[in-house]
Amino acid sequence: MERRGRPMGFLIKQINNVFEKELNERLKDTGITSSQCAVLDYLFHTSKEEVSQRDVERNLNLKNPTVTGILKRLDEKGYILCVPNAKDKRKKKIYLTEKAYDIQRRMEADRRRLDRELTRGLSKREVEALRKNLEKLLNNLADPG
Repeated sequence: MERRGRPMGFLIKQINNVFEKELNERLKDTGITSSQCAVLDYLFHTSKEEVSQRDVERNLNLKNPTVTGILKRLDEKGYILCVPNAKDKRKKKIYLTEKAYDIQRRMEADRRRLDRELTRGLSKREVEALRKNLEKLLNNLADPG
């Protein structure tokens, strides 16, 4: 009997589940989760001078309620400041705090180590090809057209 391969989406979801669990474990003593890490990573590396919640939603492909909760917890923990827009109080600008910069190096080192473990056994060329193909997969679903 021929065994068929696992559906691509389920395989990607499984990889994400394991990655997220491991990253959460590594970040535990910083007090942030993998989801909060993803938002901080976006804020650290965006070229935008002013970032809104909508920017975070678009760039991380997350829904408004999810981002609202993540930002609220990051604000409560002192990693970001959410400042209401002077013209429209519903809109907030997001700023990183010194506390966020204090954990940036550690957070990024943990994520890079986990990325290396994830791609162990792959050449640099294979890793780049994988990254390109994963970007295509993401764009196929997030940006169909």
